[in-house]
Amino acid sequence: MSISSNDRNNKNTNRKNSDHYSSEYNPKAIERDLLLIKQLKHGKKQLTRQLAQEIYYKIKDEEIQFASYIGEEFVVSLFENMTDDQVQKINKAVRKKKQKKRNRKQLIKIHRRIAIVMSVLVLVFSVLCINWSLLMDLRTNYQTKKLQAKIISEKEAANAAADSKPDVLAAVDESTESQESAEQVSDTAEALAVTSGEYEIMSKFTQLHEENADFAGWLRIPGTKIDYPVMSREGDNNYYLDKNFEQKPDKNGLLILDYRNDTTSDQQNLIIYGHNMRTGVMFGTLKEYKDKAFCDEHMIIKLDTLYEECEYRVVAAMLADVAYEDEDVFRYYDAIDISTEENFNAFKENIMKNALYTTEETIMYGDTCLILSTCDNYKEDGRFVVIAKKK
Repeated sequence: MSISSNDRNNKNTNRKNSDHYSSEYNPKAIERDLLLIKQLKHGKKQLTRQLAQEIYYKIKDEEIQFASYIGEEFVVSLFENMTDDQVQKINKAVRKKKQKKRNRKQLIKIHRRIAIVMSVLVLVFSVLCINWSLLMDLRTNYQTKKLQAKIISEKEAANAAADSKPDVLAAVDESTESQESAEQVSDTAEALAVTSGEYEIMSKFTQLHEENADFAGWLRIPGTKIDYPVMSREGDNNYYLDKNFEQKPDKNGLLILDYRNDTTSDQQNLIIYGHNMRTGVMFGTLKEYKDKAFCDEHMIIKLDTLYEECEYRVVAAMLADVAYEDEDVFRYYDAIDISTEENFNAFKENIMKNALYTTEETIMYGDTCLILSTCDNYKEDGRFVVIAKKK
């Protein structure tokens, strides 16, 4: 039996309900109602006005129902201990509370829907970002393959032209004291040539240099993913951080030779920078050199500048950072000029002091080094650096 304020104003209805309960005597229902009434009264025998209001509020709020005439009579006794204003006030308070509860539930549903929509959007965005990164990497790899194909094509054309000129090859043979194989002659054609004090660009690189005058060479580490063009733009080491060979936006960027470097000098360290991409492109796999065992298996680094093919052997690997201007620390990225013994010794000393490890390769005054640098999150503005000696 649900409770309504009309019960208080309609004694005939109450009596009719009592007769109804009497005609359908149910001991279990009576026992249940007696127990419920006892719980509502908290063991108190006398039903005061305050207690009646509290019990009535609880009955309305929790929608408690009685199942026998005992319960009906108890409800009537509650009404008899309250005024109409008190009953209406309680009814209003309960309605207000239930409305707030409904509103809260509705709000929770809305928030859940918003959360679901946001989660879906985040998931879609994440998938798009991952796919976009993969697409960008695929584009980078595709463009690299295209550039490599052009180099191979130019090299084959140069070899074919050399084969069609036996007199030129004979002249090259006569200029050498030892007997050279055909492969060595081909290498000689690619070697460094000096004419009237000007360096001649190797034929395999002429097309790429014509397409982009910032092209400075090619870096390759056998057995790794590192096999990319190297760029150098006058006065700007940042230009190719987010651009490809065609100078179009590309998050992977390219490998960058420090613009302060002169690849024709034998008194400079060459420094090449590249992004530490999570997908492994550019210098994304350079961090593998933190493992000495990996280094032992990948000692050779090949750098072909515009003018000569060079091979380097790893000397050391180290962690470093970008220092503030007022810090008196070793700045590997400024260790370019090693023309004096003092500069060279300072460079060598700091490398040995800061190295994670060193190899059996040693450097002496007169040697030049290749420095490969990429970001490392071991600290803010951290860098990981590999130093190799030119053979």
